[in-house]
Amino acid sequence: MIDLELPECFADVKRLPSLPHDVHQVVKALSNDDLDYARLAKILAGHATISSRLIALANSAWFNNSSEPVTSLERTCLKLGLNIVRGVGIGLAVMKPFNVRDCRSFDIKRYWVSTMLVAHAARSLSDEFALEQGNEQLAQTVHTGGILHNIGLLCMADIMPEETNQALRFKQANPEVDLNQALRKVLHTDYCEVGAHLADSWGIPEALVAIIRYHRNLAYEGTYWRQAAIVGAAAQMVGSLFDDIDTWPVVAFEKLAISPAHQTELFADLQSQFLKTQELAKVLFR
Repeated sequence: MIDLELPECFADVKRLPSLPHDVHQVVKALSNDDLDYARLAKILAGHATISSRLIALANSAWFNNSSEPVTSLERTCLKLGLNIVRGVGIGLAVMKPFNVRDCRSFDIKRYWVSTMLVAHAARSLSDEFALEQGNEQLAQTVHTGGILHNIGLLCMADIMPEETNQALRFKQANPEVDLNQALRKVLHTDYCEVGAHLADSWGIPEALVAIIRYHRNLAYEGTYWRQAAIVGAAAQMVGSLFDDIDTWPVVAFEKLAISPAHQTELFADLQSQFLKTQELAKVLFR
């Protein structure tokens, strides 16, 4: 277990949402880089909720410009592409154990858009290191880490909905305040700590736990510093999109030695993905 001093409501693993075995299996399967479309469709066939949402996505105006409806999972996978199916599938699977309806200020669509864009940006940033020895799994690790980076916020909205609602409202009223500062003010912990504790209790791989815990901590120099820094840099850039500004903190990028030209290129790509991802969220969470 990781060493964290958390409020009792989060520290007690019995109070944490559990990850059902079938969900654990689908996350593990979708994280496999060797998947083909047929195997992907077979995996998803046992998960009706995920499958139905993916089929709805494949039939949306963003993906289906013909009059012929998409009805099969294999055609859905072909239409959407492996990366989108993986990202959406893992994202929906890990959200399954949580009930955030009582947290009135929690915006599920914004949460979703953030996770998808951070995952996308993190994968793009990993290309800088793809040829280095030992980084064969880096792209998939940071992509999954991007999807999971703020899962602690889901957990807080589920376990302590009123208090999390207060923190979110405080953040809305004080935009200059960082979200984790708002959470700490009310709940005496933040989504990085809660998310890492939750992921550790689920038996999620150590690299992903480190990403969740340290992606906002530039002082972290542990084993998975690069993975955490990549996801942290991606999250900062996505935050700039939501704030409607075209600048972003560059310290994380400097730590990774990412050139300003590559940063600008990535931000332009994210801007092009932003509206599309928001529209997809509307289809998924009607």
